Amino acid sequence: MRIDTEPLREITVSRFLRMIDVVDLNPPYQREGGVWSEEARSVLIDSIINGLDVPKLYFEAATSRRKSPRGLTYQYAVLDGKQRLETILAFVSDELALPDDFMFFEDNTINARKMTLSRLQQDYPLLARRFLDFEIPIVRVTSDSGDLVEEMFQRLNSSTALNAAEKRNALSGPTRDAANALAEHSLLQRCSPIRNARYKYRELGAKFLAIELQLSTSGRILDTKANTLYKLFVDTRGDVPRIDANEMEAYRSSAEEVLDRMKDVFDENDWLLSSIGTVVVYYIAFRKSDFANVVDRDKLVNFEVLRKSATQIAEYEPSYNRGGNVRLREYNAFVQSTNDGRALTRRAEILDNFVKGYDGSDPLSGLDTIPDGELPETDEDEP
Repeated sequence: MRIDTEPLREITVSRFLRMIDVVDLNPPYQREGGVWSEEARSVLIDSIINGLDVPKLYFEAATSRRKSPRGLTYQYAVLDGKQRLETILAFVSDELALPDDFMFFEDNTINARKMTLSRLQQDYPLLARRFLDFEIPIVRVTSDSGDLVEEMFQRLNSSTALNAAEKRNALSGPTRDAANALAEHSLLQRCSPIRNARYKYRELGAKFLAIELQLSTSGRILDTKANTLYKLFVDTRGDVPRIDANEMEAYRSSAEEVLDRMKDVFDENDWLLSSIGTVVVYYIAFRKSDFANVVDRDKLVNFEVLRKSATQIAEYEPSYNRGGNVRLREYNAFVQSTNDGRALTRRAEILDNFVKGYDGSDPLSGLDTIPDGELPETDEDEP
């Protein structure tokens, strides 16, 4: 295996705009866009116009035959530098302006603060030309090994705090493919209001796969912690993977069946699906067909209302020690343990009993006879 690097010369902003259709900004290992703050983006444009040094970008010589939306085959894939390129494109399209405190070092009489590119072209065409003629410092990467490219990606980004989901997404293989496929399911794309920043839906997909694996091999849910999910991605890689592609496909298929059961119960952008932990609990409950057959959205809404009101009951009130209210407070206590298998299983068990034993005249009746559960472990790897 080998990997080579060399400068990709004379790629100015203007030239990059002409070649954008053959540059893949979103190869599979790439992190999500839109991570930089508005201030950081403006500072980059400031640096370009003032001639300051800009960190190198890395383009992989594309080996796939993927095509752009315009039907052109990609020649390059962005290995590192996506945020900088998106910032340049935002300034080109007037979606970004110079900083409030912008100062042109070579002539402090110029007042271009908060100007967009089109305004610069009108008032200060020489500054606009400096931006368009800026040579982007790009390094071309070629390799005969996808693993080496992914390793390079992780090392380049090790100082920019990739989150756990981004690190997993840099690992190609059946788990990544399966998790990414689940992330596109309509239950998440249409029904969940969770902002899909930094791979939230892909993280959920990975959690669903981990649950299917653990129930298949251990008969119980162990945990969905970051290290467990990362290992799941690693275990489907290599010449002799611990989990082969067919097994992972079976887990994906099982997970998709559960999501199919869920999708018709929830509304578009449903607030019931606004928490990752709650989505996982629903997923566990919906794995049981007898739960899926009797649940409806009104019961889930009622459960949420009752579990929150249970925390407001004073200890001296007679209803405080009722079994159903004790179980709801237990459910609330477990909400903080979002990745512990016992906590997730217990929350799903409480929800399952509430729904199956639901009586409109006495909604708590299904929870009154459930015995106490064990306390879960603390999620040490979660903030």
